[in-house]
Amino acid sequence: MKINQDNGRSGNKIPSGSDVTNLHTLHDRLGAAVGGLVYRNHRFFSRCLESVSLREAVPQTKAPVTKLKTSGWQTVIAEGPAGTFETAYRVVQWTGDRAPVLLYIHGSGENPRAFNRKADNSFYKMFGKNPVPGMNTILLMAPFHEEGQGPYIRALGDMTNYVGMLASVTALLDSLSSLLRRQGSPAIYAAGFSLGGWALNLHRAFLGRGIDRYVPICAGAQISPIFTDSPYRLMIDPDARRQCGTLRKLLDFEEAFTANRTDNCHPMLFRYDQLVRLGDQAGAYRHMNLNITEKGHFTGQSDTEAMRRHILASIGNPPLLP
Repeated sequence: MKINQDNGRSGNKIPSGSDVTNLHTLHDRLGAAVGGLVYRNHRFFSRCLESVSLREAVPQTKAPVTKLKTSGWQTVIAEGPAGTFETAYRVVQWTGDRAPVLLYIHGSGENPRAFNRKADNSFYKMFGKNPVPGMNTILLMAPFHEEGQGPYIRALGDMTNYVGMLASVTALLDSLSSLLRRQGSPAIYAAGFSLGGWALNLHRAFLGRGIDRYVPICAGAQISPIFTDSPYRLMIDPDARRQCGTLRKLLDFEEAFTANRTDNCHPMLFRYDQLVRLGDQAGAYRHMNLNITEKGHFTGQSDTEAMRRHILASIGNPPLLP
């Protein structure tokens, strides 16, 4: 794991591995090609590209949690400009109201309900059998992830579902952090991979409250290049991906993210990632201590031990208090 000490603060450009050919980049390109073939009849935004933007939806979406329940999955209904969506959370470890809290949001297409070593569940692989001692830990589930990747892919034929999904899980993060703060939690940390990282950054950009430290992994503040320029564009409806300006208007939020100059974000990106490309996303982190690891999207995703180390280093082990 390599920590980039310059991070663009001096004006130097962070070297990107997007144009390199190696095991990491080949894995990403092949994975995207296979996904585009398998889901060729269910491409993203193939039904409708029309939607409110994330800039509009996130501040106005609410997912109220009036009482924290610590047993099993708890459904929370989110409502906002993009519609009504079902989110959920699960308290995985609870040690008491006065303990610090880690809120974690999973990646795109994962199956957060499946708690076993073979499941596509980044949280379980990092913390399922090795929880952080003394840390209350809560797993948040985005809409369309009750059964893994199939329902998620099919739902995203409509842009409004994509916007609503991100806005809803961001609202759940906000509601839980606010409730936990009122209950007396001394510190609240939020971590997330991919989809979860985007939700963290959206919260920091448009809400910016209740979280002491954000730890986004494999996410930034420009979503549109994933759909227009990366190998992942094979998953996108051809007509939709040609509308670059519309996608930027609906999905990108770097200006709002960088306007928040609070030193409370500890990001991690993968140098050879072909989907969430370093060159597209590093600019949002130019004033931060960005951790760049020598992986691609899929090889980085599989290295859950490196992600766990990054999260623990960011929040402190034992946890740091503000």
